[in-house]
Amino acid sequence: MLDNTVVLVVIGASISLVTSVVVTALHARQIRRAELRTSTRTSARNLTSAFIAERDGTADDTDFLRESELTVMSMTDRKTRERLSAVVRLLREHDLPEVEQLSGVSATSAKRVLCDHALDVLGAHLRSDRLPEVPAVMRKLLSVEEEALSIHSGEAPKPSAPIEKSPVTPRPRHTGTAKSPGSGGTARKTTKSTKTAAKPTGKSGGRTTTATTEEEDPKKESTFWDD
Repeated sequence: MLDNTVVLVVIGASISLVTSVVVTALHARQIRRAELRTSTRTSARNLTSAFIAERDGTADDTDFLRESELTVMSMTDRKTRERLSAVVRLLREHDLPEVEQLSGVSATSAKRVLCDHALDVLGAHLRSDRLPEVPAVMRKLLSVEEEALSIHSGEAPKPSAPIEKSPVTPRPRHTGTAKSPGSGGTARKTTKSTKTAAKPTGKSGGRTTTATTEEEDPKKESTFWDD
């Protein structure tokens, strides 16, 4: 009886301990998520105010970019963090002459479009909606970003790789000695031309013989009157 009571007490204590540990872990996880959610929302609100001030031209560029980059790094949503990081990077480079020349977008227009897009992204993040599409101006800036930075730093742009041609199969060259049928055809043509040239000679020869016989016949004397 004593042994059964001790076993039951040990089992009950184990269950209580495990339950307490699980509840504590779940509670700590919920608290951590709530803190992260609160900090993310606070960061989003701070970024919203900062981008509005930057768009209106009332913010210091150096402090704005530094603080915005630090705030974006603390955000938990990966897609929102990557999109805002690209916006902050382009805001740092949008006024370079190389970027303006290659993209064809002025610094003022690029700044306004980037700030508006960042505000749209932050609004969708706060509402837990799908992120908006990247505007055409931002896509153009992203496409010329690497080349513009290379030119600005003094590096020559990388040449494009040459087009590789497919190997061409060599064909045999046509020579006079290689074609035996051709030589045979030439010989046949020569024989035909020889025969053709010989035919008029035979006719003329026949005509000459006939004429000679006709000339010799009158010279023979007739023996009819001798009788």
